[in-house]
Amino acid sequence: MFSHSPIIASVLAGAALALSPMQAMALKPAPKQSVALPNAPFSVLPAKEVIKRYKLVSLLSPLARKSEDTLSEFAEVEKAIVFEGAVTIDENINILHIASKKTLSKKTLSPFEDALLKDRLIVVNGDLHCRGLDTGMMHGVFVLGNVNCETVSLGMAHFYVKGNLVARKYLHGSAEDDGGYGNEGEQQVRVDGTVSAPKVRTWHFGLGHLKFAKDSAEEVLVEQEDRQSSGPCNRNKDC
Repeated sequence: MFSHSPIIASVLAGAALALSPMQAMALKPAPKQSVALPNAPFSVLPAKEVIKRYKLVSLLSPLARKSEDTLSEFAEVEKAIVFEGAVTIDENINILHIASKKTLSKKTLSPFEDALLKDRLIVVNGDLHCRGLDTGMMHGVFVLGNVNCETVSLGMAHFYVKGNLVARKYLHGSAEDDGGYGNEGEQQVRVDGTVSAPKVRTWHFGLGHLKFAKDSAEEVLVEQEDRQSSGPCNRNKDC
């Protein structure tokens, strides 16, 4: 995992980003949404305290725990966003979308969005329900319950689910600009329960180590389907 801080800083400064057509479409202003947090207000706490309290190192994938560089980078995270209890988030949890909302759309951020731009480690001590979850540019997302979201896009960030993971529309995984060796998913993603999605697309990532439910679609390795592809969603094929 590498630091995305310079990238986010450039977005917040209003600098032009070199985005693919698919990413550019994703950054178009979305309808006004809100965060529903009636039963699970969040706290921003020192990351070392959170990592110790929830034993997050033990929840990393076996491959990640064997990497000294990964453990060192994980220990350098300064702050963490913690939800105590089940939480429903109506907005997309996506740092690029939030940065675009602030700089391009000039919209006011919610407290959660503002915190996410600064502190990119999330811990949910319960179930997570959301519209869209994108772990790109995050340090990690740890859910000590089930995850049920419309879309889930996984990148080069630690992702742990104690229960089951359900992506109602699609599940994507991408090595991003890292290129990867094809096993980045095994290093970054751990789900103790089952995984279910009607579409599963990965790019140099690989989620074959996970336990897919019987009703789930099978994983499609995009780099094998289309060698010209620049990611799990590309202009030539439906993701």
